[in-house]
Amino acid sequence: MRKLALVCLLFLPACEDPSLNVGASIGTGGVSVAPSVSGRVGGLGVAVSP
Repeated sequence: MRKLALVCLLFLPACEDPSLNVGASIGTGGVSVAPSVSGRVGGLGVAVSP
């Protein structure tokens, strides 16, 4: 986990237009949330979600 945090810390300044998305939806089973982080690194679009 510590290595992942270090990698994220190194790439965050290189990220253009970072955004945090919630992705909430309401259905018959209740509310569901699918968070994701996206941005551009070196002209490439990158998105990470659990």
